Amino acid sequence: MRLIDMADNIIPVGRAQLDKDKDVVNSAKAIAAETQPLPCLQEPKESCSEGANILQVNYRRRVAFILSEVHREMFRMRGTTTTVDTKWVLKLGALVKELAPSMTNNSSWDYSARIPDMGPAPVLPNKTRHVCPEMYFGPKMGFSFHQHGMEPENCTYVPPFARVLTAVLPAMSWPPQTINFVITQIRKWYDIPIIVIIPKRVVVDPTLRDVKALKIKNETLSGGDLLNKAVEMVTTPYVFMGTSLAHFSNQSSLERLVRVLDELEHVKVAGGAARDLQGHWIHGCLQQRMADYQATYTMGYYYSKYECMYCDDVLTPFITTVKLVNKVAFTSSLSGPAVYRDWLAKVREAGHLTMVCPDVMFFLTNHVNMTSEDWLPMARHWALEKVFSYTGQVHNFSCDAVNITCKRPLRTISCFLLPPCCRAIISQELGYLIDYAKLMNIEYELQAGSALGAVKMGFYLPWDFDHDLIMSQHEYMKWRSINGPFLRQRKCYLNMNIHGRYFTIYCPYFFLELINHANYTSRELLPLEYRHIPTSIMYAGRWTIVSSNPALHTRNKLGIDYLKHAAHWRTLRVTNIGKAKGGYENPGTWNRCREPKHHSCQDRYLGDGNLPFARPFLHP
Repeated sequence: MRLIDMADNIIPVGRAQLDKDKDVVNSAKAIAAETQPLPCLQEPKESCSEGANILQVNYRRRVAFILSEVHREMFRMRGTTTTVDTKWVLKLGALVKELAPSMTNNSSWDYSARIPDMGPAPVLPNKTRHVCPEMYFGPKMGFSFHQHGMEPENCTYVPPFARVLTAVLPAMSWPPQTINFVITQIRKWYDIPIIVIIPKRVVVDPTLRDVKALKIKNETLSGGDLLNKAVEMVTTPYVFMGTSLAHFSNQSSLERLVRVLDELEHVKVAGGAARDLQGHWIHGCLQQRMADYQATYTMGYYYSKYECMYCDDVLTPFITTVKLVNKVAFTSSLSGPAVYRDWLAKVREAGHLTMVCPDVMFFLTNHVNMTSEDWLPMARHWALEKVFSYTGQVHNFSCDAVNITCKRPLRTISCFLLPPCCRAIISQELGYLIDYAKLMNIEYELQAGSALGAVKMGFYLPWDFDHDLIMSQHEYMKWRSINGPFLRQRKCYLNMNIHGRYFTIYCPYFFLELINHANYTSRELLPLEYRHIPTSIMYAGRWTIVSSNPALHTRNKLGIDYLKHAAHWRTLRVTNIGKAKGGYENPGTWNRCREPKHHSCQDRYLGDGNLPFARPFLHP
């Protein structure tokens, strides 16, 4: 990875890469702008079918989405020193190759293996290889079960594999017989150092050579602590994390994974597929996204290279570099499968890529199937209220369970989204007032930011921190009588701001403002036939009364570009031009986030649209 300044100051080692990335962006933009409907290239425009035009619109939208996603991330990092996200290059390179294959560099052989007519791979002066390159001898070689075809060259310039890779076996909960069996099986195929993490009462077969036991003497040590200690004992450049192994055979080519890490500098973790004791096979490649205090894990891949899948996470044993673990350590507070979900998320956050080469198959006792209890430490560490698991299960966690606080909401919304559990609390507090209005048969209307949230979102604005309501003058005393047992039972109280005009209800974390408006509400503006029914809008899961024409009210009150988003006005500098435009000088832009990598940063989102907040993982 290269450190770069996303504005004008670029550390010299990163300039070539950044310039290359900019060229890719500009090329892709130009191609996207000029590309004609593909099905209609060879025929008159008027003969294009409606289906072809729809296809082209969807195609352009997909291209635009990829470009805008990368552009937004580059824009929000402007003026900072950060790591280049390797996935940008991956996405843009794939896009250019798709749009204009002739623009990609086909002058060199960029494949996982050579073919016999080419001869052996040349020794490159600036490239270190730890295993021999591969050669592909075609489909006839391995007929009919195709166990051969991709074969390592017979090179002599690589070091012994024992100086390349160490196996770490996290066997804290393995049966003793499985521990010795797996080590014995590894020894049949590889003469590499092995470090096994075991309880202090377990004994490793003393006849097994070059095996070190890291015994758990301190029961308070977490799984992350033990993995870090094991890696400290490794003297080779690569380390194999043999999680949940039940067996080991020649189906598990460790050289194949090391070869991928050697050849692809941007890839720092390489795993294989897995088969469990029931014979169930999975590739184990996961895509992961975090947004708005939620995470989603999906089994599958978007891109591949060298017959390996690009992943954000892997559910299977993997190889990585000792250098990476020293830089991105396992979190000491985590154990179990959460320690791997967390570590691979940190690797992804650091800008590195992970791969699964599914032709490498490991034999596991069981596939990873995480319960809510397993996910909780990960959710707590990353402030996640909801996890959509790769199994299809959805795991929900409370604010308290994952250490999310709703205190000081104004500080939170200065650059982050308000957590969903906090939004639920303030929506519940609004519900108190709506229930009271129904009980007393009195009127109200949402206004200001609350009306804006109702119109734009259908739910509470994730960057607001109060509720705004208006009431009619003749019902003021009825509203005033809410003070007393009704509020006390809900741990709230009333504060009079302007007697007879304006008061505030304070609840534990948020407040609600009620303003005396006039002797009537806006339903008097409806046609006579409809005035007996106020306009209501679905807001936070219930029909809530708003202005007679809620969007007209909001447009006229908040002015130009009110459908676009902006941070709360209390977090912004109010300018004269902003006032003239209705309140915001630059609708559609956010404050810069003080923790740019956090998944709840407002500036990770477009400054427009409600779907990214209603459905954070929906792609256009």
